[in-house]
Amino acid sequence: MKRETRSSAILLLLDGLGIGRREPSQNPLAAFQPRVLRIFEDGLGPFPRHGRAFRTEVGLGVPGRPQSATNHTALLTGVNAPQLLGRHLTGYPNRRLRELLAEKSLFRRMKERGLGPAFANAYRDEFFTQRPRWVSATTVMCETSGTPFFRMPDLIAGRTLSFDFTNRLLRERGYQVPERTPAQAAQILVELTREHDLVLYEYFLTDLAGHRGKFAEAVRVLRALDTFLAELVERLPPETSLIVTSDHGNIEDMSHGRHTENEVATMCWGSFLPDVDGESFSLTALCPLLVGHFREHR
Repeated sequence: MKRETRSSAILLLLDGLGIGRREPSQNPLAAFQPRVLRIFEDGLGPFPRHGRAFRTEVGLGVPGRPQSATNHTALLTGVNAPQLLGRHLTGYPNRRLRELLAEKSLFRRMKERGLGPAFANAYRDEFFTQRPRWVSATTVMCETSGTPFFRMPDLIAGRTLSFDFTNRLLRERGYQVPERTPAQAAQILVELTREHDLVLYEYFLTDLAGHRGKFAEAVRVLRALDTFLAELVERLPPETSLIVTSDHGNIEDMSHGRHTENEVATMCWGSFLPDVDGESFSLTALCPLLVGHFREHR
């Protein structure tokens, strides 16, 4: 059922994309002219359609390289998960982080307030028939908040996206799914906001390419992502905000194949513009700010 016109938002989590140097031999973003991902140490932007960006610190006061399990949890709960554990945890959330997500996740807090979130990543049938031992923070958030998963029939019908918004990787693995252009994928996310207050999409090919260490592959991934973001920004309805952020750096420095300690960029379009001190922003601020945004714009 189509919901009434009111404030909505799209939240994109780009795994492993930090703010790097404008150095073409090191940073794949500096090897071409991005339309949206203009995020470099010497300056952020300008961005199309009056977008703004905020430098976001991801170490959260804990020494060492930031990792996905703790930083995804921090981002999705507003709680300093690395500080809670006393360390950065790689990979998937442990029991303590799963408990935190079950209690305080963004989706749970939204649903408690009568809001409708959706996770736009389609799950393959194997997830349900051969469930992995460890699951992502976003998966834990959906399961513990009672948010339904999109599945392969939804992907084929054009109601959701895969982890690769073009579906090319799924097709290479033998899945009978249609290939999508970045413009088509962007439109699918926009259509989801007609039925959901918040649409979350997680993209991890950036982190994967950074770990693989192949510069040409990293450039291809970022070019495609930048095109997708440009199409999405152009299609944003007036009542829909777009927030793009990351959990930690990686792909912006291809010299070592590991996570970086660089800041990430939180980019915003629409009515969601954080009231922050200067150009600084905290990774843990996003969840409470999003909940407050919907309270103010309902």
